[in-house]
This record gives sequence, structure tokens and C-alpha cells, in this order.
Amino acid sequence: MSADRPLHLAIVGWGRMGHALAAAAEARGHRIALRVDPAETGADARDIDHADLAGIDVALEFTQAEAAPHNVHRLLEAGRPVVSGTTGWSHGLEAARALARERGVGFLWAPNFSLGVQALFRVVDRAASLYGAIGGFAPYLVEEHHQLKRDAPSGTALRLAQSLVERTPGKTRWEVAPTGAPVPPEVVSVAWVRAGEIPGTHRLGWDGPGETIEIVHRARDRAVFAHGAVRAAEWLVGQPGPRTLDEMIDDMLGDASH
Repeated sequence: MSADRPLHLAIVGWGRMGHALAAAAEARGHRIALRVDPAETGADARDIDHADLAGIDVALEFTQAEAAPHNVHRLLEAGRPVVSGTTGWSHGLEAARALARERGVGFLWAPNFSLGVQALFRVVDRAASLYGAIGGFAPYLVEEHHQLKRDAPSGTALRLAQSLVERTPGKTRWEVAPTGAPVPPEVVSVAWVRAGEIPGTHRLGWDGPGETIEIVHRARDRAVFAHGAVRAAEWLVGQPGPRTLDEMIDDMLGDASH
């Protein structure tokens, strides 16, 4: 799925992800019409004049948690659809969605824009239901990211952990694996690693009597996140209000069911 015309995009956040977004957008025939450089603006869109946003089809917002609520609010106020992949600002998401709904402007936030991860969510939902129904399989989750990632566990890990909790009888919550104490039987254990330049790895397992099943998603390059975000920007054009990647995947599959 691609837009029926080249888009004029704004990139808010000109770090490594911003550069990857620009490369992915240009590879799909789009134009970067506005760039907000953190080195020049502090990764904050509040000073962007509404006139600067004229002609922008979609803004891609990938900055820091402390800047994201102001960035998204400013862009939505200007009537510009926003795709945001900044994590760690769940406290401001509902307000952003409410503003998008009120203004009728497209807004799509996700913690992970890898299309492979979006498929993984559905695979894990089904697998967790199956092993939960069979019984006797204990779920666990390990995630790994680069040393500069601020939130831990990752937003993707939280989504996966919640799926394991909801679909495993006897589990009531997830927790980061404790030190010096056993994991309570009602808890799904989550572990995380921050080291080097790891783009992102999520490993889920179910351990049963005499056998272990694992599902692993390993991102080899942040280009996969940039590609998915640009695909989301294409899809968001003409979509009013808050949207989700689940809805986009449903459209891609031609099936409104999950």
C-alpha cells in the first residue's frame, strides 16, 4: 500500500531515527518539506509557526518523552496529521487522542512501527491463547535494546506481556524479574537488557514439562521502524481522528477482524 501521490512530510526529531525516516520516505517517492533539528530547537515543535506547516501532509514525530506531548499538540492544533513513535509519554496520549478527535485530524501513535512486530502481536495473541488453554506452560519474556533507550521494559514488551497475562489462566500481572526472590506464580516474568547498539530483540517463551517453545523477533536495523512509520503516514492521509496500527494492518489484510 502506498499513497496515490508523493507526500510532503515534516520530520520532527533529526536524530538517527529522523535520518532513517528521511531515507525511507525518499525511497518511496516522498519529499521532506520540513525538518525540525533537535540540535537547533531542543526537539520541541512549540516554536514552529503554523505557516511553516502549510502544505505538510503528515508530520513524523520521533523525539523524546518530555518533548512529545507539546510537539504532537502543536502539530494537531495546526491541523497536521501526526505519526508518532516517541515512547515513554503514556500520560499524555489520551489528551492527544482527544485533541485529534475534536479537530478531526489523523493521529497514530505506536511504540514499534516494525510491520513484522505488528504481525508478531497477532501471532503471540493466538499462541498465548493456545498454550493457556492447554495448560502447564509458563510464559516469560526477555527484551533487548541499545544502551541509550530510556524506557524499560520497552513499549513493545509491555504490549506482549499484557497479552501473556490476559491469556494465561492464573496470571494476574507482569513484573520485571525480581532479584533475590522467586517469581510469584501469578506473575509473568519480564527481563530486559540495555547494551551497545542493539536495535531491538523480543523473545517470548512457554516452558512446559520436558519442552520449551520460543518466538523471537530480532530487528537488525532501525530502517524497519522507519519503513513502517512511512507506510503509516501514507495510510493516515484522509483518516480523521485517532487511529491505530491494528486498523492499518486490518486494511492491509483486507479483513476488519483480528
